[in-house]
Amino acid sequence: MPVIPIIALATVAVVFLLFLSYQVWWQSGNAGKIENLSPVDLEAFRNLTDLEEAHFLRVNLSPKEFRRIQRIRLRAAAMYISVISKNAGRLVAIGRSVRSHSDAEIAATGLDVVHRALQLKLWCSLSLLKLNATIVCPTLLSPSSSIADRYLHVTSLTTSLPKKLAA
Repeated sequence: MPVIPIIALATVAVVFLLFLSYQVWWQSGNAGKIENLSPVDLEAFRNLTDLEEAHFLRVNLSPKEFRRIQRIRLRAAAMYISVISKNAGRLVAIGRSVRSHSDAEIAATGLDVVHRALQLKLWCSLSLLKLNATIVCPTLLSPSSSIADRYLHVTSLTTSLPKKLAA
């Protein structure tokens, strides 16, 4: 029966979206200030996910040593992504608080922050899945550093909001 796998996949997708919604809702009650964002060293994260760096390690280390080092690097990258995901939830709360502002431009920026932060949160969840698969077999997949660019864009949007509104 081809219908059963589709139903199972749809159920997993709904549970995943409910989980993300719950995380965003929980974060929105816990942090509403940009000062509450956890610091993230984006340059270090980019280094951990740099394909050229991974290639350099692959060429200069034995296969066993490369897998060991790469797993350590991937676990560190996963920790960075977890912090970015938590910050994305906080950015959603900040964007929501500004969304109903009387100034249309500020409200539009708040809505944009909410949309981009939700996309970032989803991207983080997918990246964590990919990283966990990569940890199992570090020679097959490579993580992406584009999440750092997305995070930088959303935080810059938030910092463009007036300080008293993002507090």
